[in-house]
Formats: sequence, C-alpha cells, structure tokens
Amino acid sequence: MEFTFVSGIKAAWIIILRFFRLSLILLLPLLSLPWIFTLTNHLFQKGSRELVQIQHERTQQEISPLKNWLLRPFQGIGISMLIATKLIFVLEIYSSGGIDASVILPPSSFSPWRFLTTTAMTVTVSLVLSYLWALDDLGVRIYNRKTKEIRMIGKYLGLVLPVILGFYGMISLSKNHSMMMAVQYLGQMILILYPPFLVFNVFHTFYINRSEGRLLQRLHVKSQMTI
Repeated sequence: MEFTFVSGIKAAWIIILRFFRLSLILLLPLLSLPWIFTLTNHLFQKGSRELVQIQHERTQQEISPLKNWLLRPFQGIGISMLIATKLIFVLEIYSSGGIDASVILPPSSFSPWRFLTTTAMTVTVSLVLSYLWALDDLGVRIYNRKTKEIRMIGKYLGLVLPVILGFYGMISLSKNHSMMMAVQYLGQMILILYPPFLVFNVFHTFYINRSEGRLLQRLHVKSQMTI
C-alpha cells in the first residue's frame, strides 16, 4: 500500500480543497450550538443542581498562541484519532480482515464512502469540542445548592489523555507496517488535520465572544458567582 502524499500542481489543489472542506465541516456545527444548548440544559439542572457562571473565569476571550495555536488543535487531532481508532476496530470485526490506519487517510481519488465516513467523524468531533469549549470559555459550571460544590463540565475530557491515546491508537493500528511507516501515517494525519482545527478553534473563540448572552440564555444560566 502506497503512502498517499501527492506532488506537483495537482497536490497543491488537493491540499487547498481538503483544507477548505475540513474547515467548513468543522465550522458549520457551530451554528447549531444554541439549539444544542437548549436541548441539553435540563441535563445539568436536576434536583439541587443548577448552572452558574463563574465571573472571574469569564473574560473576553483572546487568541492565545498556547491555547489556540497548540493545545486545542492537538486536542481536536487526538480526539479525531481516538474516534478513528474505534471506527477501524469495528470495521476489522465486521470484515474479519486486516484493516489499518491507512483506510481513513485521503485517497488519491474521490471515494464517497471515505467522504461520508470522514464527514461524520469531523462533525462529531466538532460538536463535542465546540460544546465543551463553549462551556469552559463562558465560565459555566455545575453548582450544587446543598453541598455548595462547584464542578467543571467535561473536566475528564482533558488534553493530554486524548492526545496520547489517539496517537498511540493510530500507531498501533499500523501494526502491519514498519514503525517508520506508522510514524509517516501519524505525521500525515497531523499535517492534514492541524490547519483546519486551528481555524476552527480561532473562529470558535470569536463566536463565543459575540454570542455569549444568547448562549447563556439557552442554557438557562441565571446566577453569577465570584469565588
């Protein structure tokens, strides 16, 4: 199986089109964020729990080189690879054959099946990340009126764990290839996914700054706390 890098003028157009396609698929779910907040706000407001906004954690978000250029893009890449790992594992069971990481790498020609698969994965990752990033950027936490305990939503998502597990999963799925080829597959995935995730989280920051009031209203966040 050949590594799927291409070269020349054709390669430039493929890379540009792939970048815009992935960026668009990542960005479009942002428009559904208020609707998703409306559907899920009741999940966090049962019994003595309610959603509050921690004032000192909510400031106008700025583009940070560490968070927006490094941490969040690699968080997105890591989670994408985790989902890809699970998908390939299911395909291996279904097909009873040897399927490896190369199945999700962009082919040299258009494949409808791969397009639908990568689109579904990208939308899923976009929805999960935009939802959790929005809650964190808005300073929204779960407050228990009885215990006075304040918890962060999605605190177990983390950064390091999904990145490590995702990268390790992709390498382990390339067990039919040499370590050098596995690293090449991993490197290609990073080169493909980093630019769209960089654009996605930067636009996400602008979107949160512009839509804060509407999003808090959809979440039914009425209380503001200073701790």
